Amino acid sequence: MNDTNTNQNGRPSRKGNLNPMWGRHHQQSTKEKMSQAAIRRNQEYKKALDNQHHVSMEEFLSNNPTVKEYISTLVKEEADKLDKLIKEEIDKLVWNKQHPTISIPL
Repeated sequence: MNDTNTNQNGRPSRKGNLNPMWGRHHQQSTKEKMSQAAIRRNQEYKKALDNQHHVSMEEFLSNNPTVKEYISTLVKEEADKLDKLIKEEIDKLVWNKQHPTISIPL
């Protein structure tokens, strides 16, 4: 506990003997009810997950043409950069082969 006996929200602390359940225990019947409620909750969650419609990438892109255009633009820009880089490297290799005594920075 901190010196002010309050939690991070400014409410009075309920740690240790200040907790209303201090020294008490749930009855076995209550534990079973909580367990059954958790099992039902998990089953409902699993059913909800199973009933979700999962969209394929093709379906997503066909329903979102702006995303498809954006991706196409990115791919084209990257391909252009790669083409430029390859051409520069080939030019450097050709230059070095034709002029072995003159070096250019790589």
